[in-house]
Amino acid sequence: MKWCAINTRAIAACALATTFAACGSPAGTGNIAAVPLAQTRDASWTSPQAASEDLLYVTNLHDVSIYSYPQGQLVGTITNLYKPYGECVDASGKVYVTDSLGFIYKYAHGGHVRIATYKDPSYTPYGCAIDPTTGNLAVANYEQTNSDYSGNVVIYTNPKNPPAAYVGPNLYYYFFLAYDGSGNLYVDGERIGGFGFTFGVLHKKEFAIKDVLLPQSITAPGGVGWDGSHVMVGDQTGAAVYEYTIKGTRATFVNTTPLSGTNGQVYQFGLFGSTLVAPVFFSGSVFGLVQYYNYPAGGSPTQTITQNLDFPVDAVVSPAATPTPRAPSLPR
Repeated sequence: MKWCAINTRAIAACALATTFAACGSPAGTGNIAAVPLAQTRDASWTSPQAASEDLLYVTNLHDVSIYSYPQGQLVGTITNLYKPYGECVDASGKVYVTDSLGFIYKYAHGGHVRIATYKDPSYTPYGCAIDPTTGNLAVANYEQTNSDYSGNVVIYTNPKNPPAAYVGPNLYYYFFLAYDGSGNLYVDGERIGGFGFTFGVLHKKEFAIKDVLLPQSITAPGGVGWDGSHVMVGDQTGAAVYEYTIKGTRATFVNTTPLSGTNGQVYQFGLFGSTLVAPVFFSGSVFGLVQYYNYPAGGSPTQTITQNLDFPVDAVVSPAATPTPRAPSLPR
């Protein structure tokens, strides 16, 4: 049993508990405007003002919630998804959402209509990342669909061409990944049978994922990130994100960012400037939270979002486009 995969057992438990009013609608924080759930989940929509704002995208069990960032006001929802486990953002602010049916959908910043579809047949995609040096899309495939065979990492150059596939010697279930600034790709996952965390790197222009031994003992794969200087690795059950410098396949510990109040239920976190955004999959009788933390200090959350969340897994920030400065007019 792969106990630390996206926890569908917790979902089932909460659904059962709903019958006894134990998993009611999340309570608001007081600074988030109330929007009836029926209006937010029936069909995709975005506020007309959304395209001009920095936006926070959060994947839920069956849809994506869009919030103004950092305010946390709900400004849209993307529906018509099966199980959107992962997401990533490219340099122009376009958002990519993985769907476990074997697709990756691309959306314009502030948009809710698909502008491109990447096909990932026979696999269950989880996390994704954009190579800052090429713009290529990398996807972590948890496992093969309708089977118990190993997953992999696939890299797309565009939606029309088939991707290149990569595997690691000890990775069997692939969870989340991130590029560093040089185009090296880091991925976490589990060994065969779901026993034992493992971590690897696909160096730029190489053809196989190599094992990286981390100094910390990590119980279950959380998110992977890059803060501009260090590789970030989360622990699903540890309520923390660890930072490392990695040279080749050797990792050196740098810092721990504690995430108080998450109960160890954080999957793929997002980082925007000095703020770490953590989706908390399940918290007591609440369907989920999104919490902001100072990075790299961590500690207690500085802000909490509870509205329109349903077992959140991934959080990314898409920045609004910076207007191109106009040249000054010359006197006539």
